Amino acid sequence: MSRRAFLARRLGWAVFVVWVVLTGAFLAFVGAPDHNLSLLQYGLPPDEARRVAEQYRERLHYDEPLLRRYAHWMWELGTLQFGRSYVQGRSVNAILAPALRLTLAYLAPGVALAVLLAVLGGLAASLWRGLVGRAADAFGHLGAASPAFLLAEGIALLAVGEADVVAQWNPEVGPFAGSNPTVLAVAVAVVATTLGATLLRYSAAETAAVAGEPFVKRLRANGAPPRRIAAHVLRNAAPPLVALFSIRVLAVLLLGVYLVETALGIPGFGEVTLTAIRDRDVAVILAATLITTLLGVLSTLVEDVVTVAIDPRTGSE
Repeated sequence: MSRRAFLARRLGWAVFVVWVVLTGAFLAFVGAPDHNLSLLQYGLPPDEARRVAEQYRERLHYDEPLLRRYAHWMWELGTLQFGRSYVQGRSVNAILAPALRLTLAYLAPGVALAVLLAVLGGLAASLWRGLVGRAADAFGHLGAASPAFLLAEGIALLAVGEADVVAQWNPEVGPFAGSNPTVLAVAVAVVATTLGATLLRYSAAETAAVAGEPFVKRLRANGAPPRRIAAHVLRNAAPPLVALFSIRVLAVLLLGVYLVETALGIPGFGEVTLTAIRDRDVAVILAATLITTLLGVLSTLVEDVVTVAIDPRTGSE
C-alpha cells in the first residue's frame, strides 16, 4: 500500500468516526427530554407556556420530519454552529470561542515547550551519563510524580505580586492585562513540567533502545560528533515517539486543562465546561463533548501524517 493510499484510508476512517459521533449525539438528543424548554416555560401561565413551546419547537425544527432534522443537525454541527445556551441566554459559540482562545494561549506554548524538553532531555538521559544526563533523568521522575493541581498552586505561590497573595486570574481586565499574563505563564510552566516530564521518560526509553543498536556503536567507534549521533538516534526513534507523544498530549487536553484552570481560576475551555456541567447547560456540554471528540480524531490524523512524513515505510506492505 502506498503512503497516499494509507493516508486516504486514515482520512476516511477519521471522517467515519466523526459521522458516528455526530449521529450518536443526534439520537441521544432526540431521545432525551429537552431541559431547555422547561427553563423557558418555568413560571409561565399555561397558555403562554404552550405558545413558548410552539415557538421553541419551530425554531429548533422539532416540527419537521426526523430525516430533515437529522440533515439540519449534521449541517449545523458540521459547520460548527452549536446553537444557543438557554441557561446563559447567548449562543454557544460566543461562550466557547473566547474560552478556547484562552486555553490555547497557555496550552500551545506549554505543549511546544514540553515536547522540546522531552526530546532534548531524553537524548541527554540516554546518550550522556554525566551531570546533564542525570539532571534530565531526575526531572523526568520528579516532574511526572508532581500532581498538576498542586504544582499549579505551588508555582502560583512563587509568582506572587505586591499584594502577597497567590497569583489568580483577574476577570475585571483582559487576558493580557494586569496580573493575568503571570497566571498564563504559570499555566505554561505547569503544562511544560508535567507533560514534559512524562514525555521525557518515554523519549529516554526509546532513544536508549536505539542507542544500543550496532549502527550507533559504529558511529561512536568512527569518532562521529555527539550532534551527529543524536540526530541519527532521534531519526530512528521518532516514529514510536510520535505515537506516544500524541497519546500523552491528548490526555493533557482531556484532563490537564481542567486541573490547571480550576487551580488558577482561568476561565478557559475546561472551566467553562465544568460550569456548564454544574448548571446543567446541555447545549454547552454537548458542544464541548463534540469539540473534544473532534480534537481527538484530528490528533490521530495528524499523528498519521507526521509518522508517514518521517518514516516512509509506514503503510507500505
